[in-house]
Amino acid sequence: MNCLFFINPVAGAHAGKKIVAELERSLHVRGLSKHIVFTDPEHLETQVLSLASGRDLIVVAGGDGTVSAVACILGTLDRPPPLAILPLGSGNDLARSLGWWEVWNQGSLDYFWSGISAGKVEAMDLWSCGEDSKFIGYAGFGLDARIVESVSQLRMKRFCHYFGKRWNQFLHVAVGLKYILSIKLKFGSTEMDVCFFDKKGNINQIRLKDHATLILSNIGHYAGGGSLSSVSCWSDGKLEAYVIPTVRAYLELLLRGRVASLQGPRVTYQACSVKIIGKQNLPVQLDGEWAGECMARDTIKVQHVRVLPVLVPPANFTVKESVGRRWSKDPILKRDTSSILPDPATTGN
Repeated sequence: MNCLFFINPVAGAHAGKKIVAELERSLHVRGLSKHIVFTDPEHLETQVLSLASGRDLIVVAGGDGTVSAVACILGTLDRPPPLAILPLGSGNDLARSLGWWEVWNQGSLDYFWSGISAGKVEAMDLWSCGEDSKFIGYAGFGLDARIVESVSQLRMKRFCHYFGKRWNQFLHVAVGLKYILSIKLKFGSTEMDVCFFDKKGNINQIRLKDHATLILSNIGHYAGGGSLSSVSCWSDGKLEAYVIPTVRAYLELLLRGRVASLQGPRVTYQACSVKIIGKQNLPVQLDGEWAGECMARDTIKVQHVRVLPVLVPPANFTVKESVGRRWSKDPILKRDTSSILPDPATTGN
């Protein structure tokens, strides 16, 4: 099996560099060919497009931002290889939703490779947000995007590069609380018109204002492990829309999934596409990364682009055999993943 690793070298306080050393020391398994690349944000598209074609598996080691960036570039290929995640970020919502976060926390690389051995290739929806941006996990508009913007600005500081996952999680909480506590004094409110379209073209239209948040999600986790609705499905061509009307409701959302007594939030709408018109400059985040602002009166269209192949470990996965034994008697991936991908000639994408 030909496996390509894209590793974010600064993720998890430079944990990516340690992972490379472990990979070089281990996994001398018959039939496995591995190629390791450190991601370069300024040249990531060139890296992915020049190296990914023809591989049996792409493994992305990093956080949600790195995984999403690689996945969106893979989405430009006619036949992208399956994608697996080695979670090194502070949030890891994509890895949590697909099951890789749990596998990694059970036993690091040994469990990870056994999870790949037992995994199954499934389809995952890729979404566009405007003309030039895409996401696979979730998009946020309003309050939560402002918090992501503030955190992103702090994380760009040089001193933040050397702190670990716990520091990044604390940073999100601290900045979020500071922002929320000062919001009425320092920041303008959010106002947007939103149209939700179902498969038949029927429309639900609402107006959000004050300090509301709109979250469009394709997965079951949000903001570093918070639980969303159990109806979430990453391959049904639908987004779950959560309308969070107040600051207090947003705080409650963050607690759901972290406090056992609180159930996950209810889905406001399920939509096959969404149109958003900001009445003021509207902040946007995609897969937990700051994506900029939509200018007042501009329109954002969120639409389904295609499906991507992702490798998913079995539910409630446990390692019962050594990596060597599993690999020697059972090839990891079925090479033909075309059954889950539409014919590029018929999609128009």
